[in-house]
Amino acid sequence: MDKQIPVLEALQDHLKKNPLPLHVPGHKMGRGFPAEAAVWLGAGLRLDLTELPGLDDLHQPSGAIEEAQQLAAHAFRCDETYFLVGGSTAGNLAMILTVCRPGDKVVIPRNAHKSVHNAVMLAGARPVYLTPDVDEEFGIPTVIHSEQVELALQENPDAQAVLIASPTYQGVCSDIREIAAVVHHHGKPLLVDEAHGAHFSFHEELPPSSIQCGADLVVQSTHKMLGSLTGTAMLHGNRGRYDRERLRTMLGMVQTSSPSYLMLLSLDAARFQMQTQGRKLLGQALQTIAQGRRECGQIQGLRLYEGSGDVSLIDPFKWWIQVKGLGISGLEADQILRENLGIYCEMADEGHVLAVFSFADTDKQVNRLLQGLRSLKEYIKSDWRQKLSKTVSGPAEHFFRLEQAMLPKDALQGFCQRVKLEEAAGQVAAEPVIPYPPGIPLILPGERYTKELIEYLQEMKTIGTRFQGTDDPTLEYVRVIEQESANVRTVYHI
Repeated sequence: MDKQIPVLEALQDHLKKNPLPLHVPGHKMGRGFPAEAAVWLGAGLRLDLTELPGLDDLHQPSGAIEEAQQLAAHAFRCDETYFLVGGSTAGNLAMILTVCRPGDKVVIPRNAHKSVHNAVMLAGARPVYLTPDVDEEFGIPTVIHSEQVELALQENPDAQAVLIASPTYQGVCSDIREIAAVVHHHGKPLLVDEAHGAHFSFHEELPPSSIQCGADLVVQSTHKMLGSLTGTAMLHGNRGRYDRERLRTMLGMVQTSSPSYLMLLSLDAARFQMQTQGRKLLGQALQTIAQGRRECGQIQGLRLYEGSGDVSLIDPFKWWIQVKGLGISGLEADQILRENLGIYCEMADEGHVLAVFSFADTDKQVNRLLQGLRSLKEYIKSDWRQKLSKTVSGPAEHFFRLEQAMLPKDALQGFCQRVKLEEAAGQVAAEPVIPYPPGIPLILPGERYTKELIEYLQEMKTIGTRFQGTDDPTLEYVRVIEQESANVRTVYHI
């Protein structure tokens, strides 16, 4: 493997042939692309090609893509790597579908991303939920402990696998090495949704990468924290505890049959960048980030999450900033930063904003955020302090402990009816309710609504939270099971 960026070199070799494209896509290497947009995409449109001789095939790689994936496996220090053009969502779907058949048990965190829960429903699997610790002061779920995993496997010896989400959306990492030891002691594979941790492999001051801590399959959103295009990700594997052929079959089922070569190229290039410059780029950024975190912690009225209790591993690039000390909500702080200062944060909730930095950020970007945070109080409206007392205090542990009255897949496919949210207490959800971001369901199909959860959802509505998964995005109505004993239409047979 003597090529540096095999996908790029294969595309360049193709262009040297002065090809006449009598094949898809229809814009014909950019000639027919809308001019208003083409000015922004430029020469890259010539590389938006399809599976031609010499360009390889993502679903049966034997040339440039195969070589690029092998180089990625070497860079991330694992046995094999698969490129994903459907984000970490595709990887989570493929992992669960690989290890689970209908009726199989799988151990997952209740605060997993919606794609993990969707995968469980598609597989027709039976979820065994792990409840994360919760930092109620900062309103976030934190770690899963190895002791919890041990207990879950003792009580469910027939579980097929364990999946852990680490790091969390706010950058909190569980001890994957300890968890892997427990899972492997029981003879099971460990899967990790490490969507936010693609950079961990390339600097020793960052938390360790799950694939290097003994996990068997690990999904990373390369686009989130490295330099590839939005929607690209990688699935890393250490062979021995999963069926490789089934994994490849499932990847072919959940990914498009027409992958974008621009996306594949960006994955290959991002790997090359990290492999050759990653430690230097990350090291420079980490110095700037460390100084910025210190300064952020000194701003009056703000608090920056630095971990507590059993939380010792945090991604320093994630800034979970509590703003309640200013007398405003996180959504109001986010609005001020966005509308007055042009600063767009990753997300906000009732008491916090989340700022995400990467290796590409310098002191210029860090200082701009710090200046914006210092000026927040200048924009506070007189009525916001009064409104703050009516906002939500943050998620508490019992919101992850709803009664599971039906299997998620059965509830999703069951007969349902619409009821007003305030009338849903005691009824079984037929659809998920997912605040987005971060994309973690507060209730899943098959779980029973409680009065406390309904009150929480109503409060979230008042502060402008956006919801996914529901037929009614305003959440005035929700779908619930018409009758728990109703016949269920089984749709998915994998």
